[in-house]
Amino acid sequence: MVPATETVLVVDDEQGILEALADLLREEGYRVLTASHGREALERMAEVRPDLVLTDWMMPVLDGPALIERIQQDPVLRHISVLGMSAVDVNGLKRLHPGMEFLQKPFDIRALMKLVRKVLDARRVQEG
Repeated sequence: MVPATETVLVVDDEQGILEALADLLREEGYRVLTASHGREALERMAEVRPDLVLTDWMMPVLDGPALIERIQQDPVLRHISVLGMSAVDVNGLKRLHPGMEFLQKPFDIRALMKLVRKVLDARRVQEG
């Protein structure tokens, strides 16, 4: 069972994907916030600090790479784990962003949940 305190912010400009991911994560016991682009995600993070940001890579307004850069540069937000999602080849993205986890769209639901858990477990270990 997921600790009740774990919050995931899902960021995707495709409403159907956003709603489906939010529903799946809620069913697994996570507290879920949503945003349709990076700027909205930053606004949500000003209100609530998620444990994980699950973000699409290509979005309007503020895309995934820009969102991640803002998170990493902000001393208040930089502790938040980020998991990227993209329809483009994620192997190239992994080479550009070593140490970051990515999901290839379309993805298997079990693979998504396993990777979310892995990232959150690694975060908990780092916090000690």
